[in-house]
Amino acid sequence: MVAGLIQSSKISLTAWAPSVHSRATFAQSTVRRLTRWLENKRIDVHALYGPLIQQALAEWGAHRMYLALDTSMLWHTYCLVRVSLIYRGRAIPIVWCLLEHPSSRVAYEVYKELLNQVAKLLPCGCTVVFTADRGFADTHLMEHLTRLGWHGRSRITGSFWVYRLGKRRGKVNRVPVAVGKALFWHHVSLTKQRDGPVHLARGRPQESKEYWCVVSDEPTEEKTFEE
Repeated sequence: MVAGLIQSSKISLTAWAPSVHSRATFAQSTVRRLTRWLENKRIDVHALYGPLIQQALAEWGAHRMYLALDTSMLWHTYCLVRVSLIYRGRAIPIVWCLLEHPSSRVAYEVYKELLNQVAKLLPCGCTVVFTADRGFADTHLMEHLTRLGWHGRSRITGSFWVYRLGKRRGKVNRVPVAVGKALFWHHVSLTKQRDGPVHLARGRPQESKEYWCVVSDEPTEEKTFEE
């Protein structure tokens, strides 16, 4: 099926059938066999995949482990939510869930259990840095990462309120940043509830008109944008 998906570039059992090596004479027989396999309720993908990824990570050692929370839309109907390991420039899924959802933005209540599932698969003692894009900027997520003992880095929108020591409160996007420059604020609080303290990095890349705002539980620096 994987070969059929790659070769046909379609989500279609009929299109995959020619790529299946089988003694079946008719394509309908192959399609029926694939259907029976996909609809087999006794196949628990996570129960099979979990021990494999756990064994693969067992010898991770003292290296920092970077995880990414991401979503993908399928046919504008389904949302695939996954937590992946970032390794050599690639995202290797660890846990995931698929839900019928009209948007790629999902609430913390939807994906919070995925974080606990990942924690059970990671080797003890490893340092984990959890990254997420702006759609996941949530104080509940930050609190959850603290309970798990993980570090967290998330992009946030410029509409967040920021409180700096000795400064009046203001929104992140109210502070100007020159092209190619970055600002780093340490021990600040975010939102009107003054959540924190956290560390904030705000930058403006040379080749883009977009501003980058990253919040971290660790002191921020130029390297924060690279990681």
